[in-house]
Amino acid sequence: MPVTATPAITVVAAIIRGNDGRICLSRRPDHKHQGGRWEFPGGKVEPGETLSTALARELEEELGMQAALSSPFMTIAHQYEDLHVTLHFRDVTDWQGEPSGREGQQVGWFEIPDLPALEFPAANRPVVTAITLPAHLAIAPDNQDLDALKVGINCLDVASTGLYLRQWSEHAALPEILALCREKGVKVWLRASSATWAEQVPLQGVFGLHLPESVLMDCRERPDFPGVVSAACHSRDALAKAVSLELDMALVSPVEATASHPGRPPLGWQQAGQWIAGLPLACYGLGGVSPADLEKARRHGAVGVAGIRAFWPGSVPV
Repeated sequence: MPVTATPAITVVAAIIRGNDGRICLSRRPDHKHQGGRWEFPGGKVEPGETLSTALARELEEELGMQAALSSPFMTIAHQYEDLHVTLHFRDVTDWQGEPSGREGQQVGWFEIPDLPALEFPAANRPVVTAITLPAHLAIAPDNQDLDALKVGINCLDVASTGLYLRQWSEHAALPEILALCREKGVKVWLRASSATWAEQVPLQGVFGLHLPESVLMDCRERPDFPGVVSAACHSRDALAKAVSLELDMALVSPVEATASHPGRPPLGWQQAGQWIAGLPLACYGLGGVSPADLEKARRHGAVGVAGIRAFWPGSVPV
């Protein structure tokens, strides 16, 4: 972010999920910065506090939630006209007590599909999209036949895993594949072969549109697609382009060495985290990772992890 003369603060905010999947939000008092808007509860980090300690304190003070435990989800750096804020969003995994507005603020529980209609501070908006995304993105293997693909789709854990139909996006059987995914409740991404590809293909039931890096760099504006738009990013320039187009998501790769690209040097989690830090879009680590790397990915700023072999049900030939 550019250096500015405006005040800067560090804030920690909670993603509180009820047992029914709803999200707990609070409304900012009218007299405060961004007043009257809904937000993820939290507050300023005091000097010397860890993020987890700061969030537990804020949730007890504001909502009466005791002994709250949390883990990293996403960090966003945002420049308002009058304030620069770094927001560390954390998944609240356990707590005691029922959240209520101890400071007189309005508190409510909302279904995830209802969140986009609410008015949030601008810095919260990327998180509203990010919490609709699965933690894992399985890339459908290119070297399976249609029957094997269907078996894999039937075995996906749809609660945690989305599906990227990379080389299947222009297959003659795509309507049949999409129908199966709709039936199973699978969130599907298709690969755009050009910036205007989405305007030429029936996209009923498609959750996301994914841009290869070459397509991303040719785009002059965000593709006209009503769902999530993601991009492949192998460089900081590509990530900057994704941010400039206000995309929702990026697959950052290669994080680790991969069998499919043995000559490409990996970024490593530390460098990947430096690239991702503070960006207003949900980033996934791709390349040599597995679902077991989710916690590590989130510690380095990514929302999720993606891949083929470790994510696809059953064995996938190399």
